[in-house]
Order: sequence, then C-alpha cells, then structure tokens
Amino acid sequence: MKKDDSRANIWVYNQLREQIETLVLKPGTELNLTELSESLGVSRSPLRDALLRLERDSLVDIFPQKGTRVSYLDISDIRQERFMRMNLELGALKSFMDLELNDLAKEAYVTRLKSLLLKQKAALISGSYIDFLKADDEMHATFYSQLGYERVYAVLFSHTGNERRIRLLSSLAGNIANDIETQHEAIIDAIARGAKEEALELDRDHLNKIEDEYPMLIELFPQYFLK
Repeated sequence: MKKDDSRANIWVYNQLREQIETLVLKPGTELNLTELSESLGVSRSPLRDALLRLERDSLVDIFPQKGTRVSYLDISDIRQERFMRMNLELGALKSFMDLELNDLAKEAYVTRLKSLLLKQKAALISGSYIDFLKADDEMHATFYSQLGYERVYAVLFSHTGNERRIRLLSSLAGNIANDIETQHEAIIDAIARGAKEEALELDRDHLNKIEDEYPMLIELFPQYFLK
C-alpha cells in the first residue's frame, strides 16, 4: 500500500467515524458507497477500508451483496464499552492521585482541568452538545496524559464509539449536560484537595449515572436502538 493511500484510508475512516459518533449519520442509516465517494471526494478503495474498520468498531453493519448501514445502538455493546472505560479510567485516576506532584505541578494541572470545564460551559451556553462532548473527552483524557499513558487512552477511545453516541443522546435529552458539568466540578475540587477516595467515588458515580438513563433514552429515541 502506498503511503498516500494509507493516509487517505485514515482520513476517510476519521471522517466517517466522527459523523457516526456525532449522529450526523444516525443509527440505522443506509450507506450508499457512490454517494459517500462523491461527498468525501475519494475513490471506493479507501472507503471500503474505512467501512471494514468501522465494522470492527461495531459502528457499521456490512451485509455482503446487500448493503451497509450505521449500526443501531445496542445496550449490550454499550455496557461492554462502559465496563472498559470505567475500569481503565478509575485505574488511571487512582495512579494519578498517587503521584507525588509538587505544588506548582498540581496547580498547573488543576488549572488545566478548570479551563476544560470552562470550554464545557461555553459549549452549553452556545447549545453545541458536540463541542460539550469533545471537551468532556478532553477532560477525562488528562487522567491518562498526566501519567504518560496517551496510547492507553487512544486504544480506549477507538473502542468506545457507541458509548460516545449514547452520551451525546443523553446530552440531547434535557438537562443532563448540566448535571455532568456539576459532577465535573466536584471531581476537580476533590482532585485539587488531594482527596483520592472521594475523587474516585465521584468519578465512579459520574460514569455509572448513564446506566439509569437507558430506559428513558430508548423511550425518547426508539428508532436508534436495536430491537
């Protein structure tokens, strides 16, 4: 494979993945390869490669000789992705809280968290739930980056696309995004005080909260869920 071909494959994959995760391409949408090739300005070769990768991510379903569609949301898949996220994140946060940072390094990190919280607030004010979700991801990613575990987060991110989709639905459902913002403030405060067990408990509750929302989300958006 030529280097340029590899770059094209990655670009197409990233473009389609973002459209799926942000619900531009909604669950159940039939994907027409000719239309996608024209809209993205690429040949079918990188498009086919991207769709195969998205199928491995459980974000599209490919039916040989029949067609391809954006996967419906499957609560079973989402629970597996959230299990992965829960255990990796709490482990990363615990390891971070065990670091012996000097006062200056700790202040710099807490300032970074607060700046990301401001990005979330700005996104809420502007009504951009996609930007809110991205700022949310940025904040949680810092637990890994402070440890130098960016590769771990990259692997986690690549395997939690369905979890990201239902989080966006959750934000669209009402005042849930405001609740998330309040939870983030409490987590940041516990981190600033060095209260490890409190920070871990708050983050655990924060990550678990969406479990209670599944019935409500299925009722509000039944067309997006696997029957």
